[in-house]
Amino acid sequence: MQPHAHNSERFLMAVVTRPVGLMFATLAFLASTVWAAEPVKISSLQTYPEAYKMKVVQVEGIVSGYQMHHFIGNNTKLEKCIQDFMVEDGTGTIQASYAALCQMEPVMLKDGDEVTIEGHYLGTLDVRSVRKH
Repeated sequence: MQPHAHNSERFLMAVVTRPVGLMFATLAFLASTVWAAEPVKISSLQTYPEAYKMKVVQVEGIVSGYQMHHFIGNNTKLEKCIQDFMVEDGTGTIQASYAALCQMEPVMLKDGDEVTIEGHYLGTLDVRSVRKH
């Protein structure tokens, strides 16, 4: 009966430790995608676009050319607010777009706002978070 008890303990340890290991791996991946590094100069994005392509970057600057667009989703019937704008940081200017559900009360921008934006770089910034200064 002793070998059977030993196998049961091994099985129980595998059942317990596998999900814990998977959870830590998932958290490590999410942490790397959630937190962008230090702000990147827009001139660097424009000079080395392939180095930043599809990566999450953070940019600080001043909003200009602001436009707001509203539409209702076909499937969800929820109102979306899309804010298109330019950000200038003294080294260059980049186009950015920030889409959110209007009901979630996203940060609303205007020309002249000083912001830190974070988003995926695709030649333009697909913004996922905005912080006003």
